[in-house]
Amino acid sequence: MESELGEETNLHGEHLEWALDFRQRSFKKLEHLGDTGVDAQRYDEAISHYSTALSLNPPSPQDILVKRIKACVGTGSWKQAADDANQVITLDPFSPWGYEIKHAASLKIGDYDNAVDALEEMLLKLGQSLDPNIQQHCDQYISPSSTRATIRKIVQRTIRHSPRVLINTTTGRLHDKAEQAAAFEALPIFNELVSSMTTRIDYLRIKREVRQYFRYVMLSHKWKENEPLFQQVIHIVVYDLDRSPTHDKLRTFCKIARDAEFHWAWSDTCCINKSDHFILQEALVAMFKWYQGSALMIVFLRGVHSSSRRGALGKSIWNTRAWTLQEYVASKVIHFYTEDWTLYLDLQLPNHKESPEVLLEMEHVTGVSAQQSMALRPGLSNIREKLRLASTRQTTLVEDAAYSLLGIFSVSGIPAIYGEGEGSLGRLLAHVLAGSGDVSILAWTGESGSFNSCLPAHITVFNAPAASHLPSPIPDAEMKTIITMSHASSSDLDVAMRLYDRLNELPAPWFAASRMKLPCIAFQLPSFASYQTRSGYVYRTETVAFGTVEIKTRHDLSRMKSLYLVHPWLDTLLDREGMQSGAFVEDDETPLPSPSTDDEEIFDTDSDDEEFFDAYEDVSSLAKPEPPSQPAPVHTVPLVRETRARRLAVRLRQPFGALLLTLSATGRRAVDYKRVVTDGLIAVRFQENVSLSDLLDNVRTLDVL
Repeated sequence: MESELGEETNLHGEHLEWALDFRQRSFKKLEHLGDTGVDAQRYDEAISHYSTALSLNPPSPQDILVKRIKACVGTGSWKQAADDANQVITLDPFSPWGYEIKHAASLKIGDYDNAVDALEEMLLKLGQSLDPNIQQHCDQYISPSSTRATIRKIVQRTIRHSPRVLINTTTGRLHDKAEQAAAFEALPIFNELVSSMTTRIDYLRIKREVRQYFRYVMLSHKWKENEPLFQQVIHIVVYDLDRSPTHDKLRTFCKIARDAEFHWAWSDTCCINKSDHFILQEALVAMFKWYQGSALMIVFLRGVHSSSRRGALGKSIWNTRAWTLQEYVASKVIHFYTEDWTLYLDLQLPNHKESPEVLLEMEHVTGVSAQQSMALRPGLSNIREKLRLASTRQTTLVEDAAYSLLGIFSVSGIPAIYGEGEGSLGRLLAHVLAGSGDVSILAWTGESGSFNSCLPAHITVFNAPAASHLPSPIPDAEMKTIITMSHASSSDLDVAMRLYDRLNELPAPWFAASRMKLPCIAFQLPSFASYQTRSGYVYRTETVAFGTVEIKTRHDLSRMKSLYLVHPWLDTLLDREGMQSGAFVEDDETPLPSPSTDDEEIFDTDSDDEEFFDAYEDVSSLAKPEPPSQPAPVHTVPLVRETRARRLAVRLRQPFGALLLTLSATGRRAVDYKRVVTDGLIAVRFQENVSLSDLLDNVRTLDVL
């Protein structure tokens, strides 16, 4: 400095020494004035003094630069602070403090890439230091790599139950899950999260940001010819598709989702690679939960125009399709759009599913109240109600009558085999019956299917109520009165309890391939008198067990081997309806808190470490036990057993709809049966002269083909 100053001023000897001393005292004074300004929060004044001091070329300018940075921070001049931080790093590249300041300044000005780089360099310099105090300072920081790993874990957990392929509404491209995750990492928010979490990971904020970004919108519609398929759209931007009604539908749907600030959209036309059997099978099963997890479902009402009046939704073709049933039931938030892409009835509501007009129309169409519709969940509960709803819907392909219900029943073990015809419905119903034990599935009148004679060929048979087959419930007060007046002897009570035990020990119906094991009370029928009508035959016979029995059928019973009337409604006799209806729900994960629940209610903000986060998140991976193929016998205390036996004796005298079975010639040593379809209900009841011992002797488990 001496030589430089001498050359600049031509000062030598005492004059040069004086000048150097003056310069030193000057920048010391200016530095002091700057410090005083900072203490008094007069940051602009402090910046001026520090800048003048720096112009005097002090021996350690980085110290004054650091002070000027603090003053810049006080005024919010983060750009100047970042520039000063770069000068500090240039002057002392081995010090971590310049990087620390650059990280903070870059974070403030939104330069998140440089903020991450500065943080990583700072931690590197801290780690290389031999100073124990500096090393201890380093230990309080979290590395960006750890934060990235946490964010990626949360991303994967967020998207694991979402559709495999989604449309990026910004780019118009199809993205698989790896590309969806990469799209998030390309956003500024990713590096903002990484750079802002230096000493603790804010799991709540990460989860909020990730969930917000990965919200997706689903399209519900009736297909037409020339829909854009996966193989076509995978190579092109959705917004660049050629003009056509179906292409315009997809393009407009994506634009509406994009304009509503959703990054992702899904359509069953182009987001499922239907040429891949595994992917198609996965989609058929998971679609219910995809709709359930969507932030919004947009319904395109083909044939409904903006001028349409109230009632058009209920009469629309959309409301007749099988697939749209699960879409409506599953989705939490829905917007209905007419064919010209205006809101149906100009409904300016956040959720049309809560619109009184829409609810009234949907209740009229489905016969299900809004409360009941919202209460429907995937799994083996409310089986008969789900089948009734599906029975009014139409499909283009026969197999879709079954496959459109896979998600509603949470059935994953049935492969989709297009081309098998109505056997698909039999396979589905067999799985549901074996898993739930709900024998009301057998309560129908119509045509037998090819899979098993006790299962129907068409789902339309379930539009009729099962109650016509099942013994009617008896109110408790009436039941007590009947039991009190019956005066059953001790021997009758003993037989009743043995009969109760026998029925209670029987398993639910189950299947080995297409063969059903059917527990029941069965009585063989004597010969018939018959006459023929235009629609078929009418058979009448007198029986000991049932009295007069009349059967109407298109089949010639005289050509059949032995015939049997069976009572398969054992759960009804044992008052186990409530137990069966929801005992074997197959939902594959424990329910998480509702999406509307605030994160603060889900997490304790004082316990947001990774261990706590993992413990919470792992809840979703806990599968419920697989439903047993046969429900375990119900063990009851003696008093309850006696009471149930008395109730059973009463219920056995109620009318019921019997099934007609005949022996089947299969060439097996074992005896097989087949159901004989009748044209109407075979309404019978056990006669009073049929003792409980007779009923006990006729308890069977039959092999039905």
